[in-house]
Amino acid sequence: MLIHSLLLPAQDFYKRYNIYRNPVRVALNKISWDFAIGYSNTRYRHKLDGYYFYQDTAGSQIIPKSGGTVVPGSPFTGYAHWVNAPVAGGQVDTVIRSDFPFDYMPNPVNNPLLKQNWVMLDADTTELKFVNYSNGLPLSLGVHYQFLDFRLGGGISYERQWVRAFRPTIYEDLIQPIPLNFRKTYFFKYFGMLGYRFYEYWDYSFVAEIQAGKTRYGKAFDAQALTSGMFFNGGISIEKNLSEYFRVTIRPSIDLKKYQITLPDGSVVTHRHDGFFVLAGLSINIPDIPRSPYKSDHVQLKHLITDPNTGRSMEVRGQPFWKKQNPKVGENHRRLWRYKLKNKKKLQPY
Repeated sequence: MLIHSLLLPAQDFYKRYNIYRNPVRVALNKISWDFAIGYSNTRYRHKLDGYYFYQDTAGSQIIPKSGGTVVPGSPFTGYAHWVNAPVAGGQVDTVIRSDFPFDYMPNPVNNPLLKQNWVMLDADTTELKFVNYSNGLPLSLGVHYQFLDFRLGGGISYERQWVRAFRPTIYEDLIQPIPLNFRKTYFFKYFGMLGYRFYEYWDYSFVAEIQAGKTRYGKAFDAQALTSGMFFNGGISIEKNLSEYFRVTIRPSIDLKKYQITLPDGSVVTHRHDGFFVLAGLSINIPDIPRSPYKSDHVQLKHLITDPNTGRSMEVRGQPFWKKQNPKVGENHRRLWRYKLKNKKKLQPY
């Protein structure tokens, strides 16, 4: 009877032979649940356009130019921890440095300021930037609806991240790395997802996916000073279809996001923290048909039986949803009995 399914549309086939299928299971079968865990590497970077940068043995500060030009010989107030939770860095008296030209960076090879253990420069004229690379452990839980080759869904992810000190992009022998006031933090991301399955090869599927949503930053970040926009993530989900209902996935992707920190004087520093992610996990959807009620039924492909309770025709499967199955042909015995570990005495070798 199943031979006719090759000649008739699916709906016509089930109606013609009065085959029962639970409508709730058929609808839920289109929904897949995805869980993944992996590795991330995030590149933090920011420019200090519109600021002076000052560093001494006590730490580093930035001084907004919006407060006026810093005049040699007069005190000024800068801000520390401008990456996550800005605070006033304390007043610095520049009288002893009145001969320092603030718009010029001396040659670090022959720099008399090194003897005084302090550095100050104009970030605009020197194009000063700071970067770091931080590792993370992301976890993701998502759900999507499958329609033909398209997917629509959403989810939530959690990332534990270990943050390193920031290093300058110039004058690395003169400017010391900037340690942060926290060593680890976390992020929550809430996202929507759109995907398209663009290629299949045997039991592999390749799906292009785009995620977009909002990021919730951990307690290390000052919520009152922080403003964040949307994040965007693009990647390719490579799926190994162990069965029609169970898949192992690996998903490399690029994450694009940024946030802004507002200093107490109202000036703003923009930080980008784009990342590279690799997540591996499982994707499961509810089978649209039940297991066969006959314990001896191990037929892999979908097949018809007569329901022993109702007497009507019903479509069933003979294998658990998680068991590896070749989607093209029946594959009840993927390994010869003679090679199985439980056949210790090599009985019935073939």
